[in-house]
Amino acid sequence: MLDAPGEPDPYLDLPLTGLHRIEASAGTGKTFTLATLVTRLVVERGLRMGQILAVTFTEAATQELRARLRRRLVLTARVAAGLPCDGDAHEIALCRRIVERRQAVEDAAALRARLVQAARELDLAAVHTIHGFCARVLSEHALEAGEPFAHSTLLGNDRELREDVAADVWRMLASDDAWADLLPLLWKAGPEALAADLVELMRAPRVVPDAAMPGESPLPALKRAAASLRAAWMDHGEEVRACIEAALADGVLNRAMVKDATLAKLWPAMHDWCSRSAPLPEPHEKLELLTLEKLTACLRKGRDLGAVASPVFDATRDYLAAKAELEAWTTQREIALLHRVRDLAARRMAQLKRQRRVRCFDDLIDGVAAALDGPQGRTLARRLRGQFHAALVDEFQDTDARQWSIFRRLFGEDDSLAPLSDEALDFEAAAAPRFLALIGDPKQAIYGFRGGDVHTYLAAGRVAADAPPLLRNFRSRPCVLRGIERLYANAGAAAFVDDRIAFRAVAPGGLRGDGACLRDGVPAPGLTLRRVPARADGRDIDAEDSRALATRACVEAVHETLALAQVGRLAIDGRAVEPGDLAVLVRTHREAQRIQQGLSAVGIPAVVAGQSSLFATESALEMLALLEALTAPADPLRLHAALATVLLGFDAADIDALLRDDARRARELERALGWRERWLRAGPLALVNELCARAAPRLLELVDGERRLSDLMQLGEALQQAWQRALGPQGLVDWLRARIAAADDHDPEQQLRLESDARRVQVLTVHKSKGLEFPFVFLPFAGIGRKARSYARCMLDGPDGRVLHLAPGDEDKKRAAREDLAEEARLLYVALTRAQHALWLCAGPMYQAKATALAPLLGDMATLTGDGILVDDRVPADDLAPLRFAAPVQLPRARTARRALSRDWAIYSFSALARQAAGPVETLLPRGGREDEADEAPVREAVDDPRFVGARFGDVVHGALERVDFAAWAGWAGGEVPAGQQDALVDAFRAEGYAQADIEAGLPLLGSLVGHTLAATLPEGTRLCDVPLGARRAEMEFHFALKDVPVDALLATVQAHGLLADRQGFGTRRRLDGLMTGKIDLVYARGGQYFVLDYKTNRLPDYSPASLERAMHEGEYTLQAAIYTLALHRWLRFRLGEGYDYERCVGGVRYVFCRGVDARRAPSPGIHAQRLPRELVDALDALFAGGHA
Repeated sequence: MLDAPGEPDPYLDLPLTGLHRIEASAGTGKTFTLATLVTRLVVERGLRMGQILAVTFTEAATQELRARLRRRLVLTARVAAGLPCDGDAHEIALCRRIVERRQAVEDAAALRARLVQAARELDLAAVHTIHGFCARVLSEHALEAGEPFAHSTLLGNDRELREDVAADVWRMLASDDAWADLLPLLWKAGPEALAADLVELMRAPRVVPDAAMPGESPLPALKRAAASLRAAWMDHGEEVRACIEAALADGVLNRAMVKDATLAKLWPAMHDWCSRSAPLPEPHEKLELLTLEKLTACLRKGRDLGAVASPVFDATRDYLAAKAELEAWTTQREIALLHRVRDLAARRMAQLKRQRRVRCFDDLIDGVAAALDGPQGRTLARRLRGQFHAALVDEFQDTDARQWSIFRRLFGEDDSLAPLSDEALDFEAAAAPRFLALIGDPKQAIYGFRGGDVHTYLAAGRVAADAPPLLRNFRSRPCVLRGIERLYANAGAAAFVDDRIAFRAVAPGGLRGDGACLRDGVPAPGLTLRRVPARADGRDIDAEDSRALATRACVEAVHETLALAQVGRLAIDGRAVEPGDLAVLVRTHREAQRIQQGLSAVGIPAVVAGQSSLFATESALEMLALLEALTAPADPLRLHAALATVLLGFDAADIDALLRDDARRARELERALGWRERWLRAGPLALVNELCARAAPRLLELVDGERRLSDLMQLGEALQQAWQRALGPQGLVDWLRARIAAADDHDPEQQLRLESDARRVQVLTVHKSKGLEFPFVFLPFAGIGRKARSYARCMLDGPDGRVLHLAPGDEDKKRAAREDLAEEARLLYVALTRAQHALWLCAGPMYQAKATALAPLLGDMATLTGDGILVDDRVPADDLAPLRFAAPVQLPRARTARRALSRDWAIYSFSALARQAAGPVETLLPRGGREDEADEAPVREAVDDPRFVGARFGDVVHGALERVDFAAWAGWAGGEVPAGQQDALVDAFRAEGYAQADIEAGLPLLGSLVGHTLAATLPEGTRLCDVPLGARRAEMEFHFALKDVPVDALLATVQAHGLLADRQGFGTRRRLDGLMTGKIDLVYARGGQYFVLDYKTNRLPDYSPASLERAMHEGEYTLQAAIYTLALHRWLRFRLGEGYDYERCVGGVRYVFCRGVDARRAPSPGIHAQRLPRELVDALDALFAGGHA
């Protein structure tokens, strides 16, 4: 990025070949640099947008990158054309340098044309998330990847799958005597706990130690040792006790190592243990004090026990040794069981995914990695290299070894992809110079819990050339940058724990100066350190009090900030600071709720953007109570429970009054019946909307009113989606109850939406803040530590990637704790670097403060004052006056509805109307299948092969006619399929799930049907194979309104012209109000006229004109022809304007019954031609528009 006006950008000279690693600290213009590299690839290497792959971390980031690329390419094109340009002067200057350098070797007009084309082709650019890229590879290169053509459903969360797998594995192992006793020891909570552990067990690339079945159980030996110890203690216990107490009293034993309090508990514990028979648990955790070896180790310097001996000492040593052997044996069994669980779970998971035809996001990455390692891996790699000549991987610090192996194999320096003699590949394209840029920041690697691996980024440095780092910050005021630099200078090399990761000081980018944020007319402090007071006894404050104190301090700081802004003492760029300028970053949702509640108590609006399930809310329980009541409205207990919800607003007094007043109870029951009718007729969303509109004034007076309304509306949408699966009332209640029971905070499909972030303080987790920036940032809990984690298992970096240690030793646990602290340090860096104008931290002698990642940054806080840093030692205030915020604008009054909306509005299509005879209709949109093939005409002759009839094969024929090249069939006269066309026919079969054997059997029939259809002469004298691509449009979709059309009027209109003579109505509907939709198989133009063409695969007794006429009427295809003609009529009238005339422009409809077409005959049978009279088309046009026919 341009460092300063006139200063060259180092990325103008970065070689556009090879493998490069780019370190981009927070706020240093990473997206700007990506746009520069892409622009250079287009300008200097002549690449098309589709040849450049850009991979980033989230869908939001892909949209941001795509928008930035569009702006940059458009700007460069304007610069190349010499047009005036608005925007950032540095960016314009950079574009000018790129253009001027290229114009020295390329014609200016040609360069402008390429840039304009690149901007237009941006929608074709390969800008994906890693999962999106892998999905594209598996879809576009299914053969090389060994993927099925029938796509699996992609699951956003695999929790349900894991729970099913865990239950199946539990059942299998619980029935095996070898493992049944261990299962409840490892997973005390049962299959649910096992399901949680499967995430780590199945994700780990490698597990150590290897499984080894132990030998015979040492339990019998332990029982014998326990019996010996009991006998020895019963006989000699008092002697040993007296001996040890005497040695302690005489100063022989060190009292710091042998405490009186310990012995006071040991003696009765031994007597109690001897009264029982079980060998475990051991009598006391300090039992080793009864061994001669331990007592010797506890001697004071220069003293000895003398000639002390007792059978108790030997028996205790033998017991402890036998116990250690049993523990080691049990550990071996646990390791073997974990391996067994891992293997069984992997196989069962794969089986369930195949059976349910689902896959998860990680499966996409695994699929591509496995394909590249498989037998067709070299072919796949060459094809992808031919497709993409350059790749840029953003957020590379959050990738893992699998993802890195994919990119390195495809775009790195691997030259092992020589062409194979039996492959006809574009090897020249695959061998083009490769460019791979890895953009990231190891200081921001914070997604280890999702599998992100900073070690992969660091390892890539061994093979990638390090590009110049981005060292200018365009986000923060200079004083904020200086404050952060001072913090990291305090910590030195210990700042990020891992010495391979270092803090890089960054210079201000010049977009904003210290004067951009003024407090009392002078630059506001960039960094404020709020130091909470210590306890009187000097001890650290406990965890709960620490969080309460930090919350109070944060609320006071936010209150003070906004109070200063309200009186004009604090401003950003001349405007008053608003609540929406402030963000509080926390670690957990519970901390977020603390802050939100604290802010709400002093009148400050705040919104939480956390991770919480919709179905874990109180609103979900209230909705369940309401729906249960509406399924049985006559049940008074259910009705009272529903009325007592916050949504409906009855309190105890209201319920009591209801019980005493029969008339009121009848009114409430009648109202409930009305709600039930609303639900059943219009769906649950309509009911929820009605109830929310009614309750909104009351709910919005509550502190959490907006949150409740947002939850209820989101629940309404979820219920409506479930309702559309025809669950029925009780089925919907059961569905909601199951969702509440299985609420999952980590399921993205269940995540709560923001109620509103307008003019509100934003409270969010540090993980969610990644990639965002805020004017003011508050970190209340960064100085509070957490309980030390126990490491029953831990994932560590190894020479060949990540390794899961099932039985970690002490050194392994220390490494794991160090890695956790390193991630905490990186998380802190992300939090600190979100601030644009001011950063606030809370610190002091709080719980485990010295163990936090913040501790080494603070050092002696007293030395941090000055240069834009403020240390605040005030005691947090107990009482704060609530703030009041005026509405920014006066909202306009809601308009009054002037007409009643129809509750019978629906979506219609030809096939849905044709199916209706009698009975109520909830929706007329067909659930699936082609609208014209859903109801085939009756088969009146023997069918040779049932595989190639019906709607499914009809879809194959339609699919083939959409895929083939019409012109390639111009010379077809029967027999072999034209060269290059068989793949299209095969793809059509595969799209409908045909097996390979069935495809081979059906290809001759399909080729014949397609050939005759395309080569037959149509009534106007042309053939479809002669119609150029620009003169035809396949699958032309249309939608137009039906404005309260009386069914009687519609039938009278069409029957007056000989259509639908036998139809009396469309079900029970008397009026059609809604949307007519459909797809026309083909619209083509010839000789200035436009034609509608529809393919039919119906089998008829014969295909003479009389038979076709009869089929048109029996299948009511005449109605379809009328609807399609009207759609074409309206489209042409819109597109051609005054130049349109129905008689001159519309050639009519062609119904091609493919099974009867014979290209060798003229005229060909099987083709029905018709041109509807203009009077009918005009009458339908007027009728559907709400007028009269």
